[in-house]
Amino acid sequence: MKRTLIWLIWWWVVIGAQAQINTNRLTDIGRNALYFEDYVVAIQYFNQVIKVKPYLAEPYFYRAYAKMNLEDWHSAIEDCDKALEINPFLPKVYYCRGYALRMIGERRKSTADLRSSLKFDPNNIGTTSLLIDNLIEDSLYTEAQALCDTILRKYPHHADLWIVQSQIQLAVADTTAAIRSLDQAVANNKYADLAFAMRGHIRYLQADYPAALSDLDKAISINAFRADYFGHRAIIRMSAKNLRGAMQDFNESIALDNRNAGTYFNRGLLRFEVGEDNLAIEDFTTCLALDPNNDMAYLQRAQAEMQVGQWREAIDDYNVLIGHFPDFVPAWYGRAHAKRMLRDRAGADRDEYTARQIEEEVTSGKRQPHAGTGKKEQPDPQARAIVGDLNRQRPDKYKSELRGQVQYKEIQIEPIGIFAVAVADSTLEFSRRRLGNTDLSECNRQAHSTWGFCIHTRKPNAQELEGFFRKIEALGKRLKADSTDWAARWHRALLFEAVQDYESAYADECRLIDRRPECGLFRLMRGNNRLLHLQYLYGDEEWSPSEMQLAEADFREAHKLDPSLTYALYNQAWVALKSNQPGKAVRLFEEALQADPELAEAYYNLGLILISQGDKERGRTHLSKAGELGIQGAYNVIRNYAY
Repeated sequence: MKRTLIWLIWWWVVIGAQAQINTNRLTDIGRNALYFEDYVVAIQYFNQVIKVKPYLAEPYFYRAYAKMNLEDWHSAIEDCDKALEINPFLPKVYYCRGYALRMIGERRKSTADLRSSLKFDPNNIGTTSLLIDNLIEDSLYTEAQALCDTILRKYPHHADLWIVQSQIQLAVADTTAAIRSLDQAVANNKYADLAFAMRGHIRYLQADYPAALSDLDKAISINAFRADYFGHRAIIRMSAKNLRGAMQDFNESIALDNRNAGTYFNRGLLRFEVGEDNLAIEDFTTCLALDPNNDMAYLQRAQAEMQVGQWREAIDDYNVLIGHFPDFVPAWYGRAHAKRMLRDRAGADRDEYTARQIEEEVTSGKRQPHAGTGKKEQPDPQARAIVGDLNRQRPDKYKSELRGQVQYKEIQIEPIGIFAVAVADSTLEFSRRRLGNTDLSECNRQAHSTWGFCIHTRKPNAQELEGFFRKIEALGKRLKADSTDWAARWHRALLFEAVQDYESAYADECRLIDRRPECGLFRLMRGNNRLLHLQYLYGDEEWSPSEMQLAEADFREAHKLDPSLTYALYNQAWVALKSNQPGKAVRLFEEALQADPELAEAYYNLGLILISQGDKERGRTHLSKAGELGIQGAYNVIRNYAY
């Protein structure tokens, strides 16, 4: 007995040690993934560690860091909360949460976290710098300066701290002191490109263009990969009347970063100035695609459109401006002129009368000019197409779709499709846990096959298709000899679907259901087949409502026969969504998530529905969970539509 007890204790020690080794290994792999900017992959590793050891703070912190790089700020904050519940003495977690809180506009909470971080790590320059940024934005200049003085006494030769001090001095409009601090920064580090760029900007504001250009030249010679440096130098060159050089710098800036709305706006101004009106319109249009609430871009584009006789387009832009600023007299006069050119005399007279009335009321004091309505413009399809083109033009150093900051990758935003029994496309189907099914396992065993549940199915090549047809023929011979061989019929039905012979697959599936009416899997397969056939026949056109109802009935019966078949419930929800029944779809997706809390696709589709209904907070929460579980497209939706 004693010998058995000793053996059992030894066994559990070995198992425990193995678990320790595995979780340590997973953590190391996850950290390596972070280093190589594989953020989506890293999250999957930390998920596994958290499942095994939810009492460790470190995996939550690393997962939060990955989510921050994907701009999933709220979920990153939640992970930091969990890490600090476990261990409230981790300065890096307070810093991480403080940074995320700052990014969602919770600056007061951010400042509190950064202060907490400094309590445990008082000499951290990065935390100090971020805290000073917060204090400057809250106009707490005295406290910011005191904090900067304290750390400068410890590190007087650290160039970044002198740059931080210059920001405080600029905030209180002491440009002379700011230049002295930046002089000190470059004295301590002759490669401090940011110090040169900031000093150049101050000298530009002082109209000392030669000195400003010299500083920007130096900044670019140190770091030629900062698009904003070229943009700043272009503005200085414009002021110095070096228009050709300014155009070259704007082009270089856009080549480095083609998503900066301000650069397109400034280049548009330059093009308009040199008479390139159509090119200026293109730049203002791109600017507005990236920033649809840039009112100056609407005004400048309207003026350029007036210059080339695009009167209707100019009226559209003036309409937007008047909608935002009803007292903006130049927009009323501009629209009046455009209407007159289109021979709309009555409309032009009304606009001119309104403009004069506004002027008179403002002059007499009867009207107080309004700052604006606060109305926000949403990107239209043309704007989204322009941004999509810009995304495709961006150089991507990653071949994998799962690497880097995937929230910037262009995706087609649409619900994720149905689960089918097929062979997964490994290039599209990110490795995630799939639910097991007793009937599927038995069918695979009987048929000596390896079919599984997936959404993204692999399309067979010509050689594989030939093999499928040979198998179909062989299975047909088996069924001719024994029509009750349900395993052969099941296998043939799936092969028929793979070669897109949906009618033959349907016939086999009906025979399977007749043979084994208690099997939910066969109902699921027939429902899938109906939808695949509709997709094959009609593509993106409207599908037959009656056929979709039959598919939904199959999924409903499949789940009734086998409650463990959560994918049937998910597919039923998808049909409801496809049938324009979002309320029903929400209910069914939520039921599917109750059955399987890790069904990432249900979180994603539910998030899309909620955002489309205006519930961004709940939509963001569901999308964040989908991203955490491996659906990388969720981060693109969060970034562009969930805030």
